This record gives sequence, structure tokens and C-alpha cells, in this order.
Amino acid sequence: MLVGFACTERKPFSPYYQKENASVYNKAMELASREILEFPLDSNLRFTTYSIGVSTVEGREYLSFLDADLMTLVIFDYTDTHKLRIVQFEYEGPNGVENLATSGHYLHSFDSIYLFHHWSGVLLHATDSGEIINRYPLTDYGNTPKLPMPFPNTAAPILYSKGKLLLPCTITLYQNDYRDYPSSLSVDLATKKVNYLSVFPDLYSEAYWGNKFKYEPAIAYNPTTEELVLSYPVDHFLQRVNLQTGEVSRHFVGSEHFEAIPPFKQDISHHLKRVKGIRDIEEDDHGSSTSDYRGIYYDQNHKLYYRVALIRPPLEGLSVSRVPDLSVIILNERFEKLGERLFSSKVYDPSKIFLSSTGINLFRRDKYNQDENKIAIEVFEPVMVGDI
Repeated sequence: MLVGFACTERKPFSPYYQKENASVYNKAMELASREILEFPLDSNLRFTTYSIGVSTVEGREYLSFLDADLMTLVIFDYTDTHKLRIVQFEYEGPNGVENLATSGHYLHSFDSIYLFHHWSGVLLHATDSGEIINRYPLTDYGNTPKLPMPFPNTAAPILYSKGKLLLPCTITLYQNDYRDYPSSLSVDLATKKVNYLSVFPDLYSEAYWGNKFKYEPAIAYNPTTEELVLSYPVDHFLQRVNLQTGEVSRHFVGSEHFEAIPPFKQDISHHLKRVKGIRDIEEDDHGSSTSDYRGIYYDQNHKLYYRVALIRPPLEGLSVSRVPDLSVIILNERFEKLGERLFSSKVYDPSKIFLSSTGINLFRRDKYNQDENKIAIEVFEPVMVGDI
């Protein structure tokens, strides 16, 4: 007598999508150009950076960017753009910072400059004289490769909250299950204690999403509600974490320029089939032609959130350019969509977007290509529809 056993195959993963709060919404706000700021560069300076942002120090705003190759932090007065100071770091010695490539920074004050050293997993506390006065180990790549990798940058900057720094985290190695994998952390500057604040959403455990940048979340912090908001590249949902209670909620926020985001492979363990050291052209093409999300910012002055979407060219358009256009989605504090504006990558750099008290700041790559002696930043402020 033969006994048959039913074999059930895993159902293909289909990402959730809805039109509401994506392509369907009540447009109430727009981003209007307020001004173009120009920051002059002398012959000793250049503009090559992975980390740029605006900080408030003693009631005044400063724009700063980290030049990893020259090991300098350039600090401009945001409103008096001809005033600047330069912090020079050393490579070796007691104040050595070694290789700062792909590192992020946060200017808290002139005697509290924080550099996350990407290659060692250590956060450095420096002064504007270049002295290193403290080191905070945040992760250990060698002994525990499953630990997350802090990965702050312009799109996902280091944030501050009540004596702690908040940093986004990406993966060190691909995993087969991300449901308990940390996506952000805090470090207490007094005790050096590290706490993980959030974990990757379930859809990362349902499929293989391809290039590592699809696993790089961005974070925003609302100091009034003490909530951390995370934007994941392949997830339409924003993740909100109450830092006091640990309560987690999700809020669907989509772009009007694309719908469902497809994974590269249905098999989450596909990473085991990758040949180390050999470029996967199919994976690269998928990553460069599949739109996703990047930064998330909280504008405390206007009580708004901004979510950045990267509008990538179709596969057949990759031979022309792989640089995506970008759009900025405007949300209220209930995560209701109020507006969205598209920006061309021929004019603006999608990797250099940051926040100031006046609004969203976008680097004008077109102007810089014409004159590399100036950094041109265009500032956009939210206005009610019809008020432009």
C-alpha cells in the first residue's frame, strides 16, 4: 500500500502596496525654493564628502562636511557663508583617526565632534583642535560578524537625544532571518553603554533584496514625542519606535512615482550562491533600476517629516545613467501625506540632502560642475498649496 505525502511549496513573496497615502492623497503642501546659498572653497579645500549636514551650536547654525581623504572637517557659518574653520585630524599617534573613508560625523559643539570610524566600528570624540578625547566601541566585526554595522552618512545622519547618540545600522553579512537583526542603536556618552533600538521589518526575511544599499535604513528623531522613525529602502512602511515604552507601529507612506518594490530573488538564502569577489551584473542592474527609499527627516520647526524616494531609471535606461532622480514626500506628524516634489539628478545630487531650520537643503551639482570653487545649496521650505 502506497501512502502519498502532500508537498507544499513556499508561496512567492508579494510586497504589499496600496494607492492610499502614495499616489492617492490630498495635496496640501508644496516645497518652494527659498534661496541658494554659496559657500566658497579656497585652493586648500575641495568638496568630496560622504557626510554633510547642518548643526545648531549655541543658537547658531553651522554647515559642516567631512573630507575623509584629507582628514579634515570643514565648518561654515550657515548664514555668514564666508566664515569658516577647518579641523585637521591626524592619521597616526594618540590623536590618530586612521582611514576615515565612508565615515560619518556629527557636530554637537566645537569641543564635541563625533566621527564614526567605519572600518573599526569605533565612535571617536574629538575637539576642533583635532584632539581625540574619547573612543566608544560600538560593534566588533571580527569576533561577532553577525553584529550590525553602524552606517551613518548624509542620508542617515547621527542624531542626538538626551546625552545619547542615535545611529542607523546596516548588515555586516547577509542573513537568512532578519526578524531580530538590529537596525539602529544608541550609545550613552557618559557610560558608553550601547542599546539596540529597532529591528529590520519582516519583509527582509521573506526574500533576497540584492545590493547592500537595499539594507541601509535611515532614521529621524522627534524630541517632543521621543520617537525614532525609520525608513527602509525596500519598505513602503515607516517604522515608528517609542524610545520610552519600546512600542512599535508601522505607517504606509508611498511615492506617487512607483508602486510595489520587487525583491531581486525570492530565495532569501540566495546570498549563499554569490561568488565572493565577483561582481553580479544582474544584481547590480536590478538594484540600479528598482526605485527605493533613502532619507527620513523630522522638521521640528514645521512639525513635518520628509521622506526621500530615489526614482531609478528603468533597466533599459541604465546605459544612459545610473544616477536616480529623487522626490521628497511631505508628511504631518500622523504620517499623512501632504505633498511630493520630484527633483532631477541632472541638477541636484540625491546623495547630498540634509535639513536646516528653514527646510530641506539640496546640493546643486549643476552649479558645482560649472564652478568647483563654490558649494551651492538650494533651500526649500514647505508652504501651503497656493501660497507660492
